[in-house]
Amino acid sequence: MITVLDSTLREGELQPGVYFTRESRLVVGKELAEIGTKRIEFPIVYPNRGESIEDIKSATDEIQRCYSDVTTILQIRAHRDDIDVARKYDVGGCAIYQAPTEMHRRDKFRGLEQDKLIENFVNMLSLLKDYGFRYRRATLEDASRFISEERGQQDTFEFLGRLLGAVEQAGATVISIPDTSGILPPSKCTQFINEVKKFTRAPLACHFHNDYGNALTNALIAAGVPGVEEVHVSILGLGARNGITDHYEFIATLHDLQGVDCGERRDQFRPLYERFEQVTGVPIPWRHPLSHQCFTEKAGTHQSQVMRDPKGYIPSKKVDYDSKGTIRFEAGQLMSTRIVNELLDGHDVGAEAKDSVVTTIAGRSALRRRPVSPWEVREIVREKTGVDLPIDKVSRVIRGSDFTYILVKMVPQYTTAKMLEELSLWPEIETVDEVYGEADLILLTRLKDASGTDVVDKIRARFKDGIIKTVTLPVG
Repeated sequence: MITVLDSTLREGELQPGVYFTRESRLVVGKELAEIGTKRIEFPIVYPNRGESIEDIKSATDEIQRCYSDVTTILQIRAHRDDIDVARKYDVGGCAIYQAPTEMHRRDKFRGLEQDKLIENFVNMLSLLKDYGFRYRRATLEDASRFISEERGQQDTFEFLGRLLGAVEQAGATVISIPDTSGILPPSKCTQFINEVKKFTRAPLACHFHNDYGNALTNALIAAGVPGVEEVHVSILGLGARNGITDHYEFIATLHDLQGVDCGERRDQFRPLYERFEQVTGVPIPWRHPLSHQCFTEKAGTHQSQVMRDPKGYIPSKKVDYDSKGTIRFEAGQLMSTRIVNELLDGHDVGAEAKDSVVTTIAGRSALRRRPVSPWEVREIVREKTGVDLPIDKVSRVIRGSDFTYILVKMVPQYTTAKMLEELSLWPEIETVDEVYGEADLILLTRLKDASGTDVVDKIRARFKDGIIKTVTLPVG
């Protein structure tokens, strides 16, 4: 079985614009451990550059304390100073990296000779072994260049073979052969891995960059090649430049489409990604398979099918594992009459009035060149049919903002302090403010929590003894 190593907190921070805090590292690390990720990678920090060891160690210590089957790993340079620092973190694993290719030895390492590079790898791996690291990875940065058209004259398989044999003999428990520049075409992925296997019996790790959009394809290929034990991923595929293999895409494809179980909780990936978005501020892009776009239908013919059975357009496993009851519809020029039928279910409204609702929505969308919001749909329905629908009901069907304001009026004798403290810890709630007047609390929250439960219903159920009424005001 392939072991997944998640490098969000190490490789992910190389993504331009992404910065983690001590708190976000702890939350993300524990969330990864909760879904069953067995190897989680961290960087070391350099105190003279503004962070402290505790900014990482607080997370690695907590994960190791709470999850005995998880290995926390540091990736560092193949340098004695870094290894001495790594000892202070008390983690289970350490990966050292150095690039053996001609270009890197010439430019980055100032003309480092091949034999000197091999000697350094051997010495540093021996040091890791002496220091008691159970997981010891030798990362041969830029290794895919040995099979690329961009390889240098000295980038021969004879040299690569000597290096592979040496690091295995020196005690590497895993050897990583990264596609650091994203230049490995899928047509050569298996060939490259098999060439490496000629020189070593050590388990291999694969790490693919996405410069040409091939990271996921290469990772899936590598997962099926004997000898590959570990594949590196990150949340949202975050990493240097435009990233590496996305964790969800890798696991979901293996699990849903190939029937391969990597030991991770498939049903918890959407909550993981939404929690990551909340604690880091890094948004889920519209084209990602877990974006809200994936659970919104715009075309009327699609809406008609999805109203009856969403699996007609949305993959069945995504409905089962990811949708969490959040499939909604865009109110626009292409809107299906069946959506209006659903909104008006239980009301005695004729077909002509329903058609008028649909054409009015379509006309407004065409005029304003945007979707019609749940509030506007509610007003159009009231104008054309006389039915005053609760905005909650409209928002459960019509796609608008994913956030809403909830105004809460409390029983006068009810103490709100504990309620405020508890609500502030709910990940789906952005802000909680105590006010005076018609409401006692105003909350800005997502419409649904990670499990798909309506947040307003959740609040009413949890604090039913203290709430007189709630008013929901969707955003947008």
